Amino acid sequence: MCNAYGLNQPIARIAEDFHGLIPFVFEDGRVPNLEPRDMFRPTNRAPVLRPVDPADPAAGATLAELRWWLVPFFHKTQLRDWKPMCTNARSETIDTTAAFREPFKRRRCIVPASHFFEWKPVDPDKPKGAKAKMRITAAGRDVFYFAGLWDRAHPSDHDGPLESFTIATCPPGPDMAPIHNRQPVILDAAGAAEWLRLDGPSRVLPGPSAAGDLSAVQDLSDAA
Repeated sequence: MCNAYGLNQPIARIAEDFHGLIPFVFEDGRVPNLEPRDMFRPTNRAPVLRPVDPADPAAGATLAELRWWLVPFFHKTQLRDWKPMCTNARSETIDTTAAFREPFKRRRCIVPASHFFEWKPVDPDKPKGAKAKMRITAAGRDVFYFAGLWDRAHPSDHDGPLESFTIATCPPGPDMAPIHNRQPVILDAAGAAEWLRLDGPSRVLPGPSAAGDLSAVQDLSDAA
């Protein structure tokens, strides 16, 4: 968890959130047009925002589409040989786990989202039974941000460097606790800008969302 999320807001809308916080820098000076995606799954490429200069994130952030499922820089053999499922990084150990500690120090990113999904047991007494697909949004906000890390690896069977990312998770807040025992670390724009600072208080990740911050409804768009 979280292993499915979506983004249905344009990059121009996201740029509005960061006005006065971080300027956006694009290669040709134009805001890119990304198609809305209702669901990103592990190994999909997805948009993230990362500093042009990690040592000075306030100088500007740029958009990149990276593979969701972090492969660390030290992995040198074939991509399929990397077995750990690094789609999520536990906030409690993000600064000590081998795959994440270097990106935590040097390569942070923020992952824009409009919703994420979790699967809730229909019968709490049968956690391995049928599950309902829940769509979770941030109350009163059309876009929010996951705290993330990215890295660049050179698998032996990959043409060029492989850039990938992971999403930080933490224990659940009151809104998520009935659904799952973890939740992504969710930030507003100000918190996202702070997370990118390598020398600030963001060295300690924010905790669970407060009561009322998240809203969950059952999603019947496809089977659980």
